Amino acid sequence: MNVKDYVLEYLQREYTFPSDVDPLSINYIEQGYVDSLGLIQFITTLEDEFNIMFSDEDLENPDIRIVGKLIEIIESKIV
Repeated sequence: MNVKDYVLEYLQREYTFPSDVDPLSINYIEQGYVDSLGLIQFITTLEDEFNIMFSDEDLENPDIRIVGKLIEIIESKIV
């Protein structure tokens, strides 16, 4: 499974993205797909799945909360 499919599937386990919204533009924290406690689990799951490590800088970057930007960050780490 590629990064995009994995992230989208993970985020939609309990909720489906609205059909009229580009899922890559969604802020998954603000939209309630992942809460603050779930974020830690989500990040850990991504690190394990893709054998990467997010730096403190990555985690402080607001882009990490946007689905498409998160996918880009992950892809840049596994190349």
